[in-house]
Amino acid sequence: MYALAAVLAAVIGVAAVRRFAATGTQSESPAKLSMADAFGLGGLSRLSPGHDAGPLAASPIEHNRIVTYYGTPRTPSMGILGQHTPEQAADLLEARAGRFREIDPATPVLAALHLVYAVAQPQSDKDGLYLSYVDDYTVRQYLDLARRRGFVLILDLQIGHSNALAEVEKVAKYLAEPDVFIALDPEFALRGAARPGATIGAIDASDVNAVQWYLGKFSEQRQLPKKMLIVHQFQAEMITHAEAIEHHSDVDLAVDMDGYGPADIKLVKYARYGAAPYATFGGIKVFLEHDPDPLTERQLLSLTPKASLFVFQ
Repeated sequence: MYALAAVLAAVIGVAAVRRFAATGTQSESPAKLSMADAFGLGGLSRLSPGHDAGPLAASPIEHNRIVTYYGTPRTPSMGILGQHTPEQAADLLEARAGRFREIDPATPVLAALHLVYAVAQPQSDKDGLYLSYVDDYTVRQYLDLARRRGFVLILDLQIGHSNALAEVEKVAKYLAEPDVFIALDPEFALRGAARPGATIGAIDASDVNAVQWYLGKFSEQRQLPKKMLIVHQFQAEMITHAEAIEHHSDVDLAVDMDGYGPADIKLVKYARYGAAPYATFGGIKVFLEHDPDPLTERQLLSLTPKASLFVFQ
């Protein structure tokens, strides 16, 4: 396990070099928003699959600000969730969400544990996908933690030599939970002989559309709240034919400007990708260790057009 973690750290370190971004009613005190409050469903018992959860148009990101902490267990180089115990990461996330609430009490904040579930690998196994997966016990541990703390859970998929829809289908048992959402990372979606970390990958608009269709039907059939789909992007080539991305009323599509670098460059990149015409909701990632001047909460809240998703790695 430790050997694997070391290899992963090396691969992610190579990939990280390529991520450089240059290439409600206001109350007197901010209220803590629980996951159940975000959906307007009145309690976790009413969020069980198959229950009449009210209008399927219920949308966490439309009515709230989403703040996430990103990473995967036992791999510190990949982000915050790998640098702390789950409870410690939850404490830090709650503190971060609280700073957003203090600055703007009028807009509710929904916190999310952003768990990289499908992790790109430098070597292929027998299936040829160049992926490893977080085990079921760990996913359930983070889902339980999210529910105890009033958060939601995002499962991030790095895709490898698979395809976006196939990887989303693999997490159907988790998507059946109303508080679990999906993120796609095109950087690690590769073809041919390319290996993760050796080049920047890409997905096509057709991949994004296929996942949106799947999520919309999935939620409808199971009477679940609307699913959020996050797509990371820091180069135009990471989403081919992006102008063909469809807008689905039954899925919340957010584009996360994922590159790191100086704040002024990141603001330009956010306008290009997070605020792109195909992004229903805009997002931006803050690299706490790699950005030379990480954007503050006040700076993030002043983005134009406004961002709805803030990912911290």
